[in-house]
Amino acid sequence: MINAVIVDDESINISNLQSLLTRHCPLIKIVGTANSVDEACAVILKVNPDVVFLDIEMPQKNGFELLKYFKKPSFDIVFVTAYDFYGIQAIKFSALDYLLKPINIDELKTTVEKIELSITNKSHHRRLSNIVELLENKLPLDHKKIALPSQKETLFVPVQSILRCESSNNYTTFYLTDETVHVISKPIYEYEEMLKPFGFMRCHQSHLVNKRHVISILNEDSGYLILACTHQKIPISRQRKQYVKEALKE
Repeated sequence: MINAVIVDDESINISNLQSLLTRHCPLIKIVGTANSVDEACAVILKVNPDVVFLDIEMPQKNGFELLKYFKKPSFDIVFVTAYDFYGIQAIKFSALDYLLKPINIDELKTTVEKIELSITNKSHHRRLSNIVELLENKLPLDHKKIALPSQKETLFVPVQSILRCESSNNYTTFYLTDETVHVISKPIYEYEEMLKPFGFMRCHQSHLVNKRHVISILNEDSGYLILACTHQKIPISRQRKQYVKEALKE
């Protein structure tokens, strides 16, 4: 069994989620509920859950404040929110799960499956630490890290160590400055959204490139970006050529 705590300032939301978990996720056992961050801290310390389903937007203290009370949490977290823009980038950067209200049953089942894997791999500690660092915004750009989850482990790599990303159907391959390569089972458009604020540009349908590592444009065919260190040639699509030239000026 997976022991769970539900935290939400509205009791009706707690009842609804508890009902869904009971009917569709029999491995989950609800061992406590709370209506505020302070109440949640007391409940978590008392029942020591495996996972906390945590509402983000609550009065006085939001859900992210809870993370600051536990430096080395022994539990995983699933964020639950009606606001798909609120802190979602930090959540995705740390490979943490979240559910949008109203909760979709299939998404709930998938999330519970991920929780099982996370508990087995004990990977939640670093993911929670990473989101706290991102939310506090204390780290310089060069030190901010993104989580790259795979079946075996979750890697945390500095954003600026990523040379480029390459798409293959629903998989994204990351090429790093240390010459390591990591294949992640997520489509490239998800990473385009996350990495754009860090100077990444989509130069081709299949390629996302870190502008910091571009040293030149090769004028062959529709054009190629040449990357430092590896001197790899990354194609530029005809439709994106002007966009790429303008982006490199920024």
